Amino acid sequence: MADGPPITATLAVEPPPEADCVVVSATDDVDIQDHNLTFSRSTGNGDLEDGTCNTKVVEEEEGVFSDRYVRSDVASGCFCLVFHEVDCVPSIERVQGNRIVISVLLPDRETLRELVSRLREGGSSVDVYGITQSNVEGTESIVMDVTDITDKQREALMVAVEEGYYDTPRNADLEVLADRLDISKSAVSQRLKSIESKLIHKLVDHWSID
Repeated sequence: MADGPPITATLAVEPPPEADCVVVSATDDVDIQDHNLTFSRSTGNGDLEDGTCNTKVVEEEEGVFSDRYVRSDVASGCFCLVFHEVDCVPSIERVQGNRIVISVLLPDRETLRELVSRLREGGSSVDVYGITQSNVEGTESIVMDVTDITDKQREALMVAVEEGYYDTPRNADLEVLADRLDISKSAVSQRLKSIESKLIHKLVDHWSID
């Protein structure tokens, strides 16, 4: 039994190549409108058999949006089965290259650790992008979804923090960061402003939800 309130986690999962995940192979940088697994029968020991993966994706071409359905048999190596092993249902939100961004409701952080561990044991690469949890007072702690922050922006922010750019008083300027990243000062400034804007808007949007 869970000791605290449930949590909602956002994961980025990259299935192993040998899994031949149809959601990844049949789509590229799209939003997922609906996804589910259906099974025709259950074995005596509780395992599920004869499963089908059903996915509805939203695609855009020259400003025109259209729906497309992707269906395939559930193979034994399908990473989605791991979610069912820990009694939770994944909600696939979008596909980014070879990565699938998934939202999942879990009873506690221990179950999240078990889920991530099992996914990695199966050969998947997993990053936890966000965790939201409601506490007993009704307030909420949140780790924001940062899937739209690029690797270059993330690198610039980490270097800025390491060098003391955000300290008070400031211990480094843009020139120091530019030398460290081997780019121009204007490029550093642009990357930091972009990530700051994204994070601030995410925080304000979160506060605005009633």
